[in-house]
Amino acid sequence: MFSEINTRKLLPGLACLMLVTGCSNNNDSNDGGANANKTADDFLVDLAHPTKGIGARVAGTESERKAEAYLLAEIKSLGYTPGAQAFTYHESDTEFNSSNVFFEKAGTSPDKILVLGAHYDTTGEDHGSTGATDNGTGVAALLEVAKRVKDKTLPYTLRFVFFGAEEVGLYGSYYYVENLPVEDLGKIVGMVNYDTVAGGDYLYVHSANSVTPYTCKGANQSYAAGDTLRMAMLNASIALEGDNDFLIHPEVEGEFLPGETGSWSDHVAFACRGIPIAYVEATNFDINGRDGKNGYSQTVNPQFWTCFDEATIGSCDKDAEEKWGEIWHSGGDRIDVMESVFPGRVSAQMARTVDATVEFVSSADYYLP
Repeated sequence: MFSEINTRKLLPGLACLMLVTGCSNNNDSNDGGANANKTADDFLVDLAHPTKGIGARVAGTESERKAEAYLLAEIKSLGYTPGAQAFTYHESDTEFNSSNVFFEKAGTSPDKILVLGAHYDTTGEDHGSTGATDNGTGVAALLEVAKRVKDKTLPYTLRFVFFGAEEVGLYGSYYYVENLPVEDLGKIVGMVNYDTVAGGDYLYVHSANSVTPYTCKGANQSYAAGDTLRMAMLNASIALEGDNDFLIHPEVEGEFLPGETGSWSDHVAFACRGIPIAYVEATNFDINGRDGKNGYSQTVNPQFWTCFDEATIGSCDKDAEEKWGEIWHSGGDRIDVMESVFPGRVSAQMARTVDATVEFVSSADYYLP
């Protein structure tokens, strides 16, 4: 989850493109291998546990490269053919290296592509974060989705993309979109962003903001707002058991209409190129947080507040508050802390996200106009 409060100017990626496309099909010889019994919970441990897994995956560092190598290996073990798209970015006149990792699951309509994306880098390691919820959960959920649809016949081609360097300026997703071939832009019917899909009090699905459209970087922008993809995900969730796993947040006066979101994650690069988006996120829009009810405070649990006031659903004293109910980028964003404070929550929210996504992509031609 890229902090919009600390947004830095995005610079064009100066990169070498290792592979332009990645693809797989149902004829892949690998049938799941070592991942045959893995779930999102297992993938999350691999990614975010400080001793059993990689732990913090800071953009531009060796730990992020370890995560890239892990993803390439896991994707191959699932029976897909992964690709890596290397890029560079600059911060304070220093050049850093990162990569996007991607693969495809072919559908019966090759001219219709759905992008499912999640960033795999982290921030807040100086506060003790290992990036469990932000964004180990999004990556882990998509790996389970990929496993579950491997042998399914799908109406649309799925393109899974794991973005690097999100936390330092959305560099990976912007680089990815800026380098999409023209023919791909005509095929992509939408992008669903999975950023922090577990941990917060409630699970939401959002769409791009139409009140104050995002400030887009780069040329050839054709901003897309609208709730088509959001409603498709919502209806897929309802269809599972007649119950909605996702909430639509209320209006944030002067900022967001109901169900709309800001430009703090990888969906923005796609919306800015005219691609419809949906965004799955676990947080709490009822909280009167550091900057109002904008979803940047994830929980009312007192452990994540200096002092929580139930009456105002906010801080007892704004001047003295230090924690603000924020899990992302903090020492609370660890598997052990989350399981201690919220037993079973992360696992359950990831499972709900996976189930709704599998339902959606399995019948995307029904859920999308």
